[in-house]
Amino acid sequence: MEQLRAEPLNTPTKRLLWTYGGSNVASALASTFVNLFVFVVSGQLRALAIFNGAYFLSLTFVFYGVAWLFKRRTPLYSYQWGLVLTTLFYTTLLALLSRASHYIVWLGLFYGLAQGVFWFGVNLMTFDTVPARQRIRFYGVSSALGSVTGILGPLAGGALVSLVPGLAGYVLLFALTAVVYGATLLLSLKVLPGPPLGAIPLGYSLMLPWRNRLWNQTFWSLVIRGTREGITGLAGVFLVYIATHQPWAVGLYGGVTALVRTGTSLWVPRWVTPARRVHALWIGTLGMTAAALILLIHTTWPYVFSYGVLTGLTMPWYMIPNAAIPLDVMDQDPDIARHRVAFTLSREIGLNVGRLLSIALLGVLYAMDQSSLVLVALLVATSLGQAAVAELARKIWRAVRTG
Repeated sequence: MEQLRAEPLNTPTKRLLWTYGGSNVASALASTFVNLFVFVVSGQLRALAIFNGAYFLSLTFVFYGVAWLFKRRTPLYSYQWGLVLTTLFYTTLLALLSRASHYIVWLGLFYGLAQGVFWFGVNLMTFDTVPARQRIRFYGVSSALGSVTGILGPLAGGALVSLVPGLAGYVLLFALTAVVYGATLLLSLKVLPGPPLGAIPLGYSLMLPWRNRLWNQTFWSLVIRGTREGITGLAGVFLVYIATHQPWAVGLYGGVTALVRTGTSLWVPRWVTPARRVHALWIGTLGMTAAALILLIHTTWPYVFSYGVLTGLTMPWYMIPNAAIPLDVMDQDPDIARHRVAFTLSREIGLNVGRLLSIALLGVLYAMDQSSLVLVALLVATSLGQAAVAELARKIWRAVRTG
């Protein structure tokens, strides 16, 4: 059935937004600077790629471990443990500091473990708590809140890292981040727990793309989406730092791009009716591709910042309707209450397969050419590739509407 017009958020959904807001603040403070920290202590793009590769690899397997360990628990339990483990990750960075360069793989795996437990809970809590008619509004408001925190977080993080000499700035930043994650754990105590995960055979999730035609299309759209996600986080940090050699510039870049995302994130949900969702995906795809093409002209800081601004303006057009695709397909399963864990596992496999593919390709290309052109070429190719997601979404939503 066609999704109805979005309605105002109810109380449980608002509480979910509050705790997501807390985790957004913590993530905005330090997630950008984790990649910068890895690059600073190692001095190599190769180490940055290895860290991110280990992170995405860990994510893939962690989701299955969580589904098995927490099968008698609600998704909220996984979310809360994810907050605890992420706090421990930043504490570990505090303890290692310059010695972190010797543990790049292990740190990437640990970060993937912490964030995997966290995001497994987030994905299921969203499905359990947010009614279908509130999803576009929820993702729009959530994206806007994330953008607001994303403005101040990188600026504050960049100021700390730049103003305090040596690695002491990272000490203050990571310590503050650990405190905010702890406060977010307290906020999560007000969230309404969903139903237990249930003892779904985990192998069912592996077979879903072959058993369900609509999910097969959704799965491949997630793989394609993941190819771009795999390199965008490290690309922005690397390109800005190489162009300026200033940590504050990385923070400014994050703040500026978040600022332009905020207005778009608030406006897009008002424009994106069910009939316009595919158009929105195309606007986002073309905008991201145009932004990446700017970097082919030059990778000095004016061009890198122009790339970030144009990406910030157009990304919500892509991400807000994109986030609803798996949930709309999941709604078609008459036994979704029992199968929702399997769908979530399959969703994460698809995303992480795409992310790992782009990281692996980055490693191969980097071995042949160690210039920034490698990253730029991948950004262009993976951005343009999202056109396939828009086409798949058109087929999926047409089938959902007539189903």
